[in-house]
Amino acid sequence: MFTERNFPPHTARAYRITVEGKIDASWSEWLEGMQIVSRKESDDMQVTTLSGILIDQAALRGLLNRLWDLNLVLRSVHQVDPAQISNKE
Repeated sequence: MFTERNFPPHTARAYRITVEGKIDASWSEWLEGMQIVSRKESDDMQVTTLSGILIDQAALRGLLNRLWDLNLVLRSVHQVDPAQISNKE
């Protein structure tokens, strides 16, 4: 029988992930509900930032696998304070 002691500690974390290339905001649901913001950098490189809360490491790995499947170059993965995630990036 499971008791509260048998469950792992709360593992949800907020992340900000940056990749090279453009991801349309309409893909948010397929990408774990992450907020998606694309921009061009000064060198004309298209970059997309995904921000949001993932429930555990398995969700993070699943999201990274989807980005891999899209053949996007991963620039960074940062765990951030959830207060840094807003509707405006």
